Amino acid sequence: MAPVPNGTYMITRPPDQLLTLEEGASEPKTPVVLLPPTGNPGEQEWQLENLSNGTCTIRNLRSETYLSYDGDPEMNKPVVGFPEPREWTLYQSAQPHTFHVVVPGGPVDGVELALDLSLLRIFPPRIALRPLDVSDQRQAWNFRFME
Repeated sequence: MAPVPNGTYMITRPPDQLLTLEEGASEPKTPVVLLPPTGNPGEQEWQLENLSNGTCTIRNLRSETYLSYDGDPEMNKPVVGFPEPREWTLYQSAQPHTFHVVVPGGPVDGVELALDLSLLRIFPPRIALRPLDVSDQRQAWNFRFME
């Protein structure tokens, strides 16, 4: 059984920061950022679809682009909205409804890569592929189901 059922979610981190694909995100490769609730319908809502191979795709409702990255996975690569689906694996963290969003297929250059904050110190904070640390709760994402 899939760790997260198919459906629409807000993907959050404490204290109430949401995975966001900002306005104007119909442009391919718009950066995915972390923001408090914006009140703009769809830009912080994500459609999760489980695939038969155990991975899932995550699509932004407003832009209809997928949580993705350009080309091959690499450490610190920016996470963007992309027209083509990209597969992710969800690893359950120590907290309920909370998961590490991981690049499937095993280590890249010796580390597994997961969705995390970019090292760039800019506002709004960008999301990038970072080394997975399953013991770091700050790296896990809460999937809040939308009715």
